[in-house]
Amino acid sequence: MISGKDYIDAIQVVKKEWGDDVLVAACLAEKKQMTFNEFLDHCITCGGNWGGMLLSGIDKLWPEVWEIIPDEMGNHAFTTICHLLILLGVDTSGED
Repeated sequence: MISGKDYIDAIQVVKKEWGDDVLVAACLAEKKQMTFNEFLDHCITCGGNWGGMLLSGIDKLWPEVWEIIPDEMGNHAFTTICHLLILLGVDTSGED
């Protein structure tokens, strides 16, 4: 289960790495409460590219957020994607 601290950490990471526009879009997006395993059902495998796979699920479920993710995602892109998922309602804790 995602804690309040996890959510606050997610806000801070997304803001720091990708800025206010992505953060605001994620916070305003419709929350689709689901486990990480349920989220993976919406993803397309990308030949071992986990970041690309997770982005494909974000594109499918939250295209308005996906559109404003920067092309240059930075050195911490995978971690930022995982934090973004928390803001979108995906429980990344691994507890089903």
